[in-house]
Amino acid sequence: MTTSQVAVIFPAVLFWIMLIVQYGLWYHAKQVADTAAAEAMDAAKLISATSADGENAARSFLSASGNLREVTVVVRRDLNVVEVEIRGQAPQLVPGISWTVTSQGQARIEQFTPEIER
Repeated sequence: MTTSQVAVIFPAVLFWIMLIVQYGLWYHAKQVADTAAAEAMDAAKLISATSADGENAARSFLSASGNLREVTVVVRRDLNVVEVEIRGQAPQLVPGISWTVTSQGQARIEQFTPEIER
């Protein structure tokens, strides 16, 4: 290979390598958001829990794991269902490409059922 061929091909190869690493960062951020949503659902679906309990559980997990920026945590709870939505930005390696991560979940509120009704 001549020097001019390397000068043309090398930036393209580096860009592809950066895209592969960027995808890995996005995938990890998605896994973190999914796990934080599961933590929030587990905390908020207890009978005595509140929406704030779910938000606190998600934020606690996110602060320990990192890898998400500009995170919003929304926990909605009614009499039967708890819904969780976590949205954030994955780390940015490739300039100009912003990858958003969203994780949503829904679970039924735990109910006490007497043994006679089981």
